[in-house]
Amino acid sequence: MLPTTFRARKIGTIDSQWQAVFDDYWPAYEAWYGQKKRDDINPSALKKGHRQLVTVMPEMQPLYESFREASNDCPVAAQFLTGYQPPAYLVSCSQAVLLNEEPSLIRNYDLSPDLSENLLTQSNWLGQEVIGTNECLWGLDDGMNKSGLVASLTFGGSNKVGKGFGIPFIVRYVLQTCENVKQAIKVLQRVPSHMAYNVTLVDKRGDFATVMLAPDQPANVTRERCTTNHQTRITWPQQAAFSRTLERKQFLDKLLASGKMSEQHLREAFLAAPLLSGNYPQQFGTVYTAVYKPVSGTMSYHWPGEKAWKHSFANFRETSKTVSLGKQTNPGKQANLLTPPANPLEHADSNHSLPASTRQQLLQSLVYLPASVVGQPDALEKLKQALRAENSFSWKDYADQVAQVWRYSVPAD
Repeated sequence: MLPTTFRARKIGTIDSQWQAVFDDYWPAYEAWYGQKKRDDINPSALKKGHRQLVTVMPEMQPLYESFREASNDCPVAAQFLTGYQPPAYLVSCSQAVLLNEEPSLIRNYDLSPDLSENLLTQSNWLGQEVIGTNECLWGLDDGMNKSGLVASLTFGGSNKVGKGFGIPFIVRYVLQTCENVKQAIKVLQRVPSHMAYNVTLVDKRGDFATVMLAPDQPANVTRERCTTNHQTRITWPQQAAFSRTLERKQFLDKLLASGKMSEQHLREAFLAAPLLSGNYPQQFGTVYTAVYKPVSGTMSYHWPGEKAWKHSFANFRETSKTVSLGKQTNPGKQANLLTPPANPLEHADSNHSLPASTRQQLLQSLVYLPASVVGQPDALEKLKQALRAENSFSWKDYADQVAQVWRYSVPAD
């Protein structure tokens, strides 16, 4: 178990409340930023980052000047706080939009708790009140504004780094300047992201979208209600296999396709495998499950075996909560979520043959898998052919053939 403390703070006043956040977290960020950027920290890079911020996010200019003053005009902090061209980093994460009851967004944030700020903040900047999970001092991993817009990020599955802003700064900008999904899409279409990330949006009217961002590419606006750690295809096979992104996406697709999923049941699904990750040793365990409800203006953090930590615009409390990460929920509960209904004909296709869309996703995950790394290259090619051709191909068939693909010969003594 990993005892981890989460804190809730109001950061409306930058010269005192936000400055306290800076004082607490900047030493760790300064060490990380200095190690990763090294020779790229210089007056020229600061000038370029500031120019990009003013050009692309002009509304944030007065806030940036206040941040800079509160950081005692430290030149390294000044460059970091532009949000432009940060070091490469990635998280895991799963997230989904639920529309059956009140529109809501549920997400798991997967990283090491030692690398996360574990800080929930409430701010009222530029006339817009925002509650969210703080990142990079003024950025956000997920959050909601009082206008009724929710935004949340997941890593997009590519190791390519380009020119642009860090995604937490983009999420903050969206929530500070937009009131609905339509406005947020327009912002995401014009603000460059330095790495591949997915931003899922939902607003109080029930409009939703997942916008897939990647450096040097136009934003891909989709109607995906859930996303994990890839985009339209797998481009980094090793990371995809490590994060089990396809497995999690298919699991969520199946849950949402039933049309009968309540917020409680979906939340329970996020609190158990395969969505809940216990991979803390490799720095990708689930740090929290968050639920945002834009109509009521409420949000909550959840963990297995712990009481929910609830906040709202009407009642945001500066408190702390210590939880033990690594607890597992009752596996029987998770199994029940995927138990077919009493009428076996209702889900006959999922019990027998894979839909064409699922076969295509599985095929895409194999296209970039080198034959040299598997145990049986011939079995890999056979599996690809089956996914292309066989309409009657089932999950059992897939599992059997995958086992063959990864079967290695044991050398004789």
